[in-house]
Amino acid sequence: FDPKRGVEQLRACGVLETIRISAAGYPSRWTYSEFFQRYRVLARSKDIDRANPRKTCQNILISIIQDPDKYRFGKTKIFFRAGQVAYLEKLRSDKLRSCGIMIQKHVKGWLERKRYRKITKSITLLQKYGRGLLARRIRGFFGRREFEKALHTHRAVVIQRYARGWLARVRYRRVIRGIIKLQGHYRRRKAKKELQKLKIEAKSVDHIKNVNKGLENKIIQLQ
Repeated sequence: FDPKRGVEQLRACGVLETIRISAAGYPSRWTYSEFFQRYRVLARSKDIDRANPRKTCQNILISIIQDPDKYRFGKTKIFFRAGQVAYLEKLRSDKLRSCGIMIQKHVKGWLERKRYRKITKSITLLQKYGRGLLARRIRGFFGRREFEKALHTHRAVVIQRYARGWLARVRYRRVIRGIIKLQGHYRRRKAKKELQKLKIEAKSVDHIKNVNKGLENKIIQLQ
């Protein structure tokens, strides 16, 4: 056994550094890989370098622990004073909780937007069918109105035609009665004239008869 060679091997493996740091008051230790996997949620996106976990771990600790005496960077591990891991766990829990709340918020927002779009789509469909039904009802209403208007017009035309026929017949009967009345007056006047003429002629005949009779009497007397 070579003590000198053994010490060099321990130093190369970081064992001596670990013992020294632990003795200096750093009881908690994490490998860079373990720390990176657990606490990378505390790093900003631009500070995460998956190809260099050690650099990412350094960025995390420098940004969230202001006192550099609270931790030490070893070759393969990070050493923490008492209470620092608990502080990191609290920060991690708070970050995960806030991320969970944010995720829930976004999920709820997405679900609400999806529900809103679904409701809007349903309303649009209802409005579409409602407008179609209303349009059909309006067309039916105006169609019935036009039919009723045409029927009313037809009835009015028929009534007017019958009324004009009735009025024409009334006027015709009045004209016929007037003509018959005029003809009656004319015939009565003509008959009166004929009667007067006959009376005059009758008087003339009687006069002639009387004259003849007087002449006959004179002739008889002269004989």
